[in-house]
Amino acid sequence: MSLGHGKTIMKLIVNGKPHEHKGAGAIPVLLHEIGAVPEQVAVMVNDEVIPRADRTAVTLKEADKIEVLSFCGGG
Repeated sequence: MSLGHGKTIMKLIVNGKPHEHKGAGAIPVLLHEIGAVPEQVAVMVNDEVIPRADRTAVTLKEADKIEVLSFCGGG
């Protein structure tokens, strides 16, 4: 789906819910869209862990399934 001016909406599944991504398939943009702190999450795309160093090299595709996992401390 096009928004005009070369921008498109990509339909993804993020943490089990539909998400309309506007960032041309960029994981860092997706993390910003959902309010995640990149340094505090792990990212999986279609059941494959994406190392933090590789996030900018991976391009998401329509209907990809992304899991964003937060770490929390406890005690």
